[in-house]
Amino acid sequence: MSTVLTLQRSSPERPRILYLLQECPRTSETHITNEIAALEDRYDLMVAARCGPAQPASDHRPCRTARTLEQCVELIQEFQPQIIHTHYLTDLCFVGRLAEIAGLPFTVRTHWCDTVALRRFRLRDRMKLMLERTPPPGPWSWPAEAARAIESELCLGVLALPCSRPWLERAGIGAAKLIDCFPLVRFERFYDRSPNGEAVMNMSATSERPVPEFLHLAQKVRGSAFRLYASDRHSDWLRERNRSMGAGAEFVHPMRPDGMPGEYKKHRWLVYTGDFEAVGWPAAIAEAQASGVGICMPSLRPDLAEYVGRGAGVFYDTMDELTEIVARPVPDEMRERGFAQARKSDIDGHKHLLTDLWEAALGRGREADPLPAEIVPQREVANLTF
Repeated sequence: MSTVLTLQRSSPERPRILYLLQECPRTSETHITNEIAALEDRYDLMVAARCGPAQPASDHRPCRTARTLEQCVELIQEFQPQIIHTHYLTDLCFVGRLAEIAGLPFTVRTHWCDTVALRRFRLRDRMKLMLERTPPPGPWSWPAEAARAIESELCLGVLALPCSRPWLERAGIGAAKLIDCFPLVRFERFYDRSPNGEAVMNMSATSERPVPEFLHLAQKVRGSAFRLYASDRHSDWLRERNRSMGAGAEFVHPMRPDGMPGEYKKHRWLVYTGDFEAVGWPAAIAEAQASGVGICMPSLRPDLAEYVGRGAGVFYDTMDELTEIVARPVPDEMRERGFAQARKSDIDGHKHLLTDLWEAALGRGREADPLPAEIVPQREVANLTF
């Protein structure tokens, strides 16, 4: 392997990590801002992105812009990082090439949205797509490119949700590189054992078809407030449905992350809605459990029992099963199990899964090849700019 720049890495007291993203953290990407906040006490982080977000998070750290491979190389020359860290498999064709050029080890954290794309479509799903006149997705190049990057000795490891492991292995990623990890939640921000309010909440995207089921539940259960936390701006149709049904659900605009602990405490139940592709292991489940809220989760996949926790929530097939459940308080035993289950997603409890990889690499004293510092030729950059 050849490199095109030399890095003077003198093992500073606080190791330097280039935190390279496709875009600066969005409001919905609290998992990224949580991870940064949990790591910056021990590491010097430079957060960089190749574009800005449509809805920037108000609490994200300063973010440098580097749109091309050439500009990222310049950042590396300036910051002199020892490791690159990124999120999402889809970024590995870029980050893997950058790591190769710089001779730097890297880590990646995957998420539901990128790994669910690796699943094989069952015959029933393909028939459904055909009836809807939506062609099944064709072959992509990025999974193969991501697998090649991960096979490199520069890749220290891939952190992934436990439910994603079968798809990742099927995509050609070696099991030895995969590290199971629960979602990134700041448990202490939400942990509150005081009594909760009596309302019922829903936090699914309002563009999803299963959401009106929540309105049917609100229509049937009287005496409790039902609130729908709209996670997108395309909710006019749902508001009209709410009025025509007389469901009486209250729509709440998206909240700043630091305002959500108080919102959870207003409720005794969170009724989650969604379909197979939309519902991964949402951080809202662990946040709600840490706040003492009971969980009602659709029975979409067996792996959800591992996340919600056995006896720490209710699984349902239809909303009719929930009419009596949400009208009553959460059982004490279920609430206690919810507190314990939520701790599994605590970033302060499992961040070592990532930092152990970094520390092992730093302990080897990895040094770059003594080659002249020069920018990769522009003709090579052209094909790698996203």
